[in-house]
Amino acid sequence: MKKIKLKDIIKEVKEPWQPKDIGYINNTALRVAKIKGEYNWHTHRNEDEFFLVLKGKINIDTEEGSIELKENEGFLVKIGTRHRSRAKKPAWILLIEPTKTKTLGEDNQ
Repeated sequence: MKKIKLKDIIKEVKEPWQPKDIGYINNTALRVAKIKGEYNWHTHRNEDEFFLVLKGKINIDTEEGSIELKENEGFLVKIGTRHRSRAKKPAWILLIEPTKTKTLGEDNQ
């Protein structure tokens, strides 16, 4: 048994856009990622994706608009929603998504 310390994991994740898997629940991955700048627009056609801000502030853009997330705030990107994440300053998030999720989305693989 091993305790998960998100503060320590944040210190380990130094490169933007390189998610680190920290655990699995059945077929669901818990991933910590650093965000800085803008990610590409993409879509996950077969799965939802949940973003939880651990440190900093991010925006999730969709074709319906943009939502700002601060620390301890989350947002569920529903299946088939074209989206991107972005952050002016470095921020760290916890992603909760199926292990099979393609990071770039189906339209960029």
